[in-house]
Amino acid sequence: MLNNAAEYANWRQTMLTTASTHPAQEAATMLSRAIIELLATDQFYGELLTRLPRQLNTELNAPFALSWVDNQLVLQYAPQALAQTFTRFDQLQAGLKHVALHVVWQHPLRYRNQVATQQRLVTLATDLAVNQYVSGLPATAISLAQIQAQVPVTLPQHADSGTYLRLLRQQQSTDPERPNAGQTTKSTPQGPQHRQSSTGQESLPATGPIDDARQWSASGQLTNPNLAQSRLRQLAKDAWQQTTEAGRGLVAGHVAAQLDVLSQPAQIDWRQLLVRGLGQIPSGKKASHARFNRRQPARMELPGQISDTRLDLQVYVDQSGSISDALLRQLLAQAATLTQLLTATITIKPFDAIVQPGQTYQASFPQQVRFARHGGGGTAYQPIFDDLARHHQTAATTLALILTDGRGEAQIDAHHFTNVIWLLAQPTDKLSIHPVVGQVVNLNLGDDPDGPTT
Repeated sequence: MLNNAAEYANWRQTMLTTASTHPAQEAATMLSRAIIELLATDQFYGELLTRLPRQLNTELNAPFALSWVDNQLVLQYAPQALAQTFTRFDQLQAGLKHVALHVVWQHPLRYRNQVATQQRLVTLATDLAVNQYVSGLPATAISLAQIQAQVPVTLPQHADSGTYLRLLRQQQSTDPERPNAGQTTKSTPQGPQHRQSSTGQESLPATGPIDDARQWSASGQLTNPNLAQSRLRQLAKDAWQQTTEAGRGLVAGHVAAQLDVLSQPAQIDWRQLLVRGLGQIPSGKKASHARFNRRQPARMELPGQISDTRLDLQVYVDQSGSISDALLRQLLAQAATLTQLLTATITIKPFDAIVQPGQTYQASFPQQVRFARHGGGGTAYQPIFDDLARHHQTAATTLALILTDGRGEAQIDAHHFTNVIWLLAQPTDKLSIHPVVGQVVNLNLGDDPDGPTT
């Protein structure tokens, strides 16, 4: 069995004293070993880091950087900085957990604009929020006690990074002796409270930070914040769902709470309307002791008959270009929740300008709902009603549920099909079809990418 700590010590010695023949390859190996060990000791962090693409960047001044590449977050690493910053293998693991928490709390997305002008302040605030949940970091890592000793304002424990950012901004604006008060502060245990460079920005700690936040504002690589947010959330959600109950028990409460929110099923305020619509679909008779047997009313042991209902639910999910990936996942979460609400097999059909051929599937459990996009063109509702007619579905036997933003054509031929419930994503969405066929319910999906408080 490999001794990762000893292997890391040997690699680090080679990096710092002699020229390594394959520094990039060896650094990648060290990272892989650290993540594999985290899978055994801190499973959630290992699961998340396994799903995060890694990329070599020898120009970094810090060991790591979370960077945007085509609206997807990647983990960049620099071998020389890794060896200089992390003196032991367990410190490397702690550094990886530090990076993982930035991902969970979406710091690269939430502060993508502020970091361009207030890099040091954003770095300080986000590191304060993250490092309180990570033990074993290098001694030079930012800590709450270190910063609290240098500012008069009280910094609460385990607060959101936004709280720290606000408090530190207030401290700067009220400090008359602070030159360049609009700039940010970052200090080290060895250095003075404010160390200014020739540009007015204070210098980094002598050993450098764990990760370089400047990459969060990489121009041209984050063009679709909704897509980026969706991918970040799904990354954390997938890692959390894959983590065992024992593994979840090792995650700090504040972190686990954020992850539980991502895993919660969508709230359905319209379930009574849906159940009522399905309950009106007859499908013959069934025996019931709630009714007398009409032919032999004196024999109480014989069941009577009541109308049976068939739960035939066709769910059409809008996957057109006007639906972001984040919103699509929330619409699909509504469909996933239906499988828990109804004792029926649900047929799910993606659509945009057409009902996507070959993509229809049935789901009886939430895990069977496919959180993937099929489509992306314009929106048209006529193909839905054509599909219902082609499969001989009628209002007497079927309920159609259409999850959409309402932005389609104005008129359709419903083929006399009226048993429809339209679920519009936002409270302000309006159905383009006039006159309306069926019933319209507005949900409250979608969110501000800067909205999380984590």
